[in-house]
Amino acid sequence: MYNPIRIGMIGSGHIAGSHAVCWQNEAVITAVCSRHRSKAEQFARKFDIPVVSDDIPSLLNHDDVDAVGITTPPHLHHPIAMQAMQAGKHVFCEKPLALTGEEARQMVEMAENTGVKTGVQSGMRHFKSLRHLRQIIKQGTLGQIFSFHGAWSFDWAKDPKFPLTWRFKRDEAGTGVLGDLGVYLIDIARWLLGEINSVWGDMNICIAQRPPLVDYHHFGELRRRSQAGMLKTSPHLVDVENEDVCHLLLRFENGVSGTIRSSRLHVEHEIKIEGERASYVWHFKPDQLLCRKAGETDYSSVTIPDSYSEESMVTPFLNNIRQNKNEPPTFYDGMKAQVLMDAVVQSDRDKCWVDV
Repeated sequence: MYNPIRIGMIGSGHIAGSHAVCWQNEAVITAVCSRHRSKAEQFARKFDIPVVSDDIPSLLNHDDVDAVGITTPPHLHHPIAMQAMQAGKHVFCEKPLALTGEEARQMVEMAENTGVKTGVQSGMRHFKSLRHLRQIIKQGTLGQIFSFHGAWSFDWAKDPKFPLTWRFKRDEAGTGVLGDLGVYLIDIARWLLGEINSVWGDMNICIAQRPPLVDYHHFGELRRRSQAGMLKTSPHLVDVENEDVCHLLLRFENGVSGTIRSSRLHVEHEIKIEGERASYVWHFKPDQLLCRKAGETDYSSVTIPDSYSEESMVTPFLNNIRQNKNEPPTFYDGMKAQVLMDAVVQSDRDKCWVDV
């Protein structure tokens, strides 16, 4: 029987709530830190967290913190993770891992030098249907695989009056929808089919200006108020700095071709893999896998075996700590995704294929 792993959370915004639910199911949250202490206090009351801080070194030096969960905006991931690893804490980080591939490499090197365990939020890996699809691919029952197609899009920003938060700013978010949503598909493409050799990317800002933020609310509340027409808006407009839509063409090491498309302006969730003997399609809601065998016209539902255990985005990370392993997804996987995103940015700028 393992002793419970004690988690210190850094960040108390919208995504932190999803992390907290996972932590509470498999570990114990002993502390939370936010630069806005009042928000950290509110978060602590909601999740019954005993220690509240607005000072990161104080949390990192706390005796009752074994591991740190980072849910801040992306520009803070690298400095906080580096501090935490230097303090000897295991680190789990929200995606994208960093703003650049170089930052991500530094994080991987620090983990190797300090010996701490790391994890990155790769939530799509934990859907049972996708885990089953990976097993099918590994068994070779598709024969030669021809193509991968993935779409992961949400329409929370389709209203031009939705305010300009940090998600639209390069210095805080880096890329836009690529780092927010496309990163999921980059990770799942590698996980299902192996490494990606080269990429061609197209990134587009469709809504060039937005009103500045008037009233601060976390992301979920902003979306709710936007949908209900309750957001206060400014008559002034400021420039959006990163892309609303991205399209990627991929070439895998094993010869497979692929596409990825992500958008914050429409809804689309699907993964499709075409093979010599069968084609598979995964749908997000419900978590469903469909198959069409060669020679058949229609897709049919695939029964997912009961042998797949329930797991969350933090399960592999916690298991690595308990069992002294380094099973993916770790910072290495976050780095691989970040390096590819750097290549997409270069491709969009230079209008050419870029080797990864």
